[in-house]
Amino acid sequence: MDKLGKLFEQGGPTLYVIAAVAALGCGLFIERFFAVRGLVHQARAVDRRLRDLTAAGNVADVLAVCNRAPSGLATVLTRGVEAALRREPPELLFAQMTREGRRLVMEIRRGLGLLATLGTMSPFLGLFGTVLGIMAALKKIGETGVSGLDVVSGGVGEALVDTAAGILVAICMVLLHQILKARMANAVLEIQILVEDAADDFSRLAPMIAKPADPAASTEAPRAQSAG
Repeated sequence: MDKLGKLFEQGGPTLYVIAAVAALGCGLFIERFFAVRGLVHQARAVDRRLRDLTAAGNVADVLAVCNRAPSGLATVLTRGVEAALRREPPELLFAQMTREGRRLVMEIRRGLGLLATLGTMSPFLGLFGTVLGIMAALKKIGETGVSGLDVVSGGVGEALVDTAAGILVAICMVLLHQILKARMANAVLEIQILVEDAADDFSRLAPMIAKPADPAASTEAPRAQSAG
């Protein structure tokens, strides 16, 4: 801890900013990683459940599974069920679910750009801290009138702590960004598969849904009976 405190003392305020950037990036990665992983598992489970229920022709349970799905998935699935209840053609049903699926994909990719930005700005923060450190060292030399290689090298060495820290954080952020990007791409593919499978399931389920009675036909029948 003493070495760490001395390191932050050498780096100055800029090193605290770099540490905050690293903490923000790591926290963002952890939150998005587990959220995306949970969504992938849930999408697979819902896909299997809907396939089994559709094969059994259980319309009520299909509706229950769609309503109990996570918020993003529930919106996509509910859109398909509503289209099936209206007995819309399969291509229109698929188009409506795809539209909602795009919104879910946008939510999945949330935070990826910020993580990339943190990785890009970290080296510049390190260079900024180094420049400030060198300026402080030169100012001290001008005020004291003491010069020499030892004085200059000591100040520059302390200032380079920020550069090293910025580069290290940038490497970590780029690595985390690539890992998260791969996980998100896998999640997007899982959502696309779920939309395609669910659209097929709902299209087969539509004929099993009772067609609502036609009010005009129901009123015409008593009139015909009374006329007879």
